[in-house]
Amino acid sequence: MGNLVERQFPAKALLTGLRAIGYSFSTAVADIMDNSISALATEIRIFSDPIADEPYFCFLDNGCGMTRTELDNAMLPGSDRDEKEDSEIELGRFGLGLKSASLSQCRVFTVASKKYGKINAMSFNLDVIEEANKLLLVELSDLEINALPHIGDLKKYESGTLVIWTSFDKIEDSAKNFEDSFRSVVAESKKHVEFVFHRFYNQISIFYNEKRIERRDPFLIDSVGRQQTGRTTNIDIDGSIITVIPYTLPFANTLTSDEKALLGNPKSIYDDQGFYLYRNKRLISWGGWMRMGIRSELNKLARIQIDIPSSLDAVWTLDVKKSSAKIPDKIKERIKMAIEDSVARSKRTTRFPGVKEQSIECKVWDRINEHEGKVRYQINRSLPAIAALFEAIGENEKHLLEIVLSQIECYLPKYSISNDNMDALTITNSGEDAEEERLIEEMIQILAMFDDNMREKVFDDMFLTEGYQKLYKRKEEIRRRIFK
Repeated sequence: MGNLVERQFPAKALLTGLRAIGYSFSTAVADIMDNSISALATEIRIFSDPIADEPYFCFLDNGCGMTRTELDNAMLPGSDRDEKEDSEIELGRFGLGLKSASLSQCRVFTVASKKYGKINAMSFNLDVIEEANKLLLVELSDLEINALPHIGDLKKYESGTLVIWTSFDKIEDSAKNFEDSFRSVVAESKKHVEFVFHRFYNQISIFYNEKRIERRDPFLIDSVGRQQTGRTTNIDIDGSIITVIPYTLPFANTLTSDEKALLGNPKSIYDDQGFYLYRNKRLISWGGWMRMGIRSELNKLARIQIDIPSSLDAVWTLDVKKSSAKIPDKIKERIKMAIEDSVARSKRTTRFPGVKEQSIECKVWDRINEHEGKVRYQINRSLPAIAALFEAIGENEKHLLEIVLSQIECYLPKYSISNDNMDALTITNSGEDAEEERLIEEMIQILAMFDDNMREKVFDDMFLTEGYQKLYKRKEEIRRRIFK
């Protein structure tokens, strides 16, 4: 080995590269929150103000805080993590997150931390660093600390940390209107945080400008009986356990407003089918099949939860931003078994509504099998309302009614309906939401068209039809009301 020559990194070039790792505003926010969770915080409060004299975005937590020595280490790019042990609450990875995430969004960030009753604060200021081309940190005086936004909130905690971002050069350079763009990225980060930390909701209260974030559940675990949970698979990799749980969501058209809210009110629930990869319960990536499955109409309800411990970070090639990972080849086959289970359930659930439509005894539309793989849909002429109308009109009118029904059948918009279903649009031509009182009034009007000796039979038949089956439980009550 030759002589060893120590070289100092050129701070300006190093930090310019660090700023370009590829964070979005949302992924940067989540990376800072990781530190709060690792510090055992039970509260994380986000404050932002785009119209202050110096616009800011800041994080406040009530975690364990840092001494001056610990703060000094935390502010160093690639900070010393030798004493950090892998655990279920340790979300750090490279000792870069605080610096790389913050600098990706702003030119100045300040960290004030309280521990043992003492507050210390330091700032990273790129103007200072670039001018000297040295890594120079600004240590704040007590007077400067007291001038920081929301420092009073930190003082109320026994311990905790306040991270403040200012000087948003990237937003300023790209935005037509800074305030609008700032508010937009903050709102987007809130949605991102709701998903990334959704499994911490009961343990940690996260607030955006004093309003707690919404609860999210991408698997609708509480929708018992409609949501399906598959068999849990535990995969042992060198003594570390990866847990795989397949889920199948209820069919889209059956979702309640509360369930849609838990999913984040997506335009389509099918867009986020696939893997949900967690590291120590923190969501790393979601949606898509990582080249292990085919995005299709039939597996669109399948979502697979994969939990990996931080001890397997290297195996999963987790990136600095903790926003992507790659499934190692040696466990792909074992995960495929969980995929097949979930997709099989998804196919059954996706097909179910069509099966249900065909199980009704007297349907509005009859499906007629013709030769050579052809089918035809025709309106059921024996429906009580149609039969009553044929009885009540003359021969010329009957011929005209038959022409109308035939035209409806011939020009059924089958391609539009198919496309709408593929796009996960809700087709609202449904009798499911019809008010029961309106249906009862319809029954009374139809029965009035029949002779007395026919009404009882027609009445019983109506409860077997698609339009009135939902009234079956009230049949005797309605009978007394009509035949009083």
